Amino acid sequence: MPPLRQRKPGNTADEDDSSDPSEHQEDGGVSNGQQAKNKPSSNPPPTPAPAPSPLLDTVCTFGAQTFTTDQGLKIIQWSSWAIAYLTASSRQHKETLSPALQKLSGEVSFTRYVLRFYGFFQSLEGYRSGSWAGGSWENPKIAKIAKYLMAGSMLFYYPLEHVAYAGWKLPTLSKFSRDNANMMSALSCVFWTTFIIGDFWASCLKWNELKKKLIDLGRLLAIKKRDDDKAGMMEVEQEQHAVAKRIRLVKLQVIRCLLFILPSVNWSLPNWATNPLLGELPLNGLMLAEAYTSVYQTLVGMRG
Repeated sequence: MPPLRQRKPGNTADEDDSSDPSEHQEDGGVSNGQQAKNKPSSNPPPTPAPAPSPLLDTVCTFGAQTFTTDQGLKIIQWSSWAIAYLTASSRQHKETLSPALQKLSGEVSFTRYVLRFYGFFQSLEGYRSGSWAGGSWENPKIAKIAKYLMAGSMLFYYPLEHVAYAGWKLPTLSKFSRDNANMMSALSCVFWTTFIIGDFWASCLKWNELKKKLIDLGRLLAIKKRDDDKAGMMEVEQEQHAVAKRIRLVKLQVIRCLLFILPSVNWSLPNWATNPLLGELPLNGLMLAEAYTSVYQTLVGMRG
């Protein structure tokens, strides 16, 4: 909204009509000051601000960060695969729509590899600062898990993944055969599996700590009600809402870890490309479910 236009405070002389002789005419005519007031302004009226759009604000915020951009690309990648899989047996689409969407899914997958080129530095920052713990916690294990198992494992994951990507996309320059690139990818996924296990462990510890805090807040609220402390009750209720929201986000993180674990183990095996542990439907189906869960988790976190 445009700022409110405020009248500048005048001095005593400005407020006293007798201070300006031009404001008074002996013949009763219109004064110069009144003429200036009655003269229409040549400045156009200010353009009204457009009405806020919560949907547009959410989409812009969502797309402004690399992490959430990757989540959006996951939706495109795995939804394209799902539609391609469902239309593969259709006479009308099996030779047109299905292979086109299958190709799109693969292209988006490699696009996501490129977005992760910054991952090593983000992991290094998380390892040094401990920021991957997601705040301070009473349980010291959470910070250690976030630093060593989560951030530490990703310090190895990203470089190995970059080597695999170079082997797939630049085989003549990297002098890497596709089999060697697949092996590097499998090794990188071993560290990704380590990250998922650490994330699941830390999330369970957070969940337990937040549940205890919510119980303590319930007891505190009962005391405030007994004392008829309305201001204190409102403050405790707001804190309860914040803690309940954090619990909801942690629960969604646990679900994501469970959806991730089997695909990560599958891709960690040396023969994942030739003799995978999981078939196409369960493997990509789990990734599809995780993609939508991750976006829902982010939207929950963005809401108040």
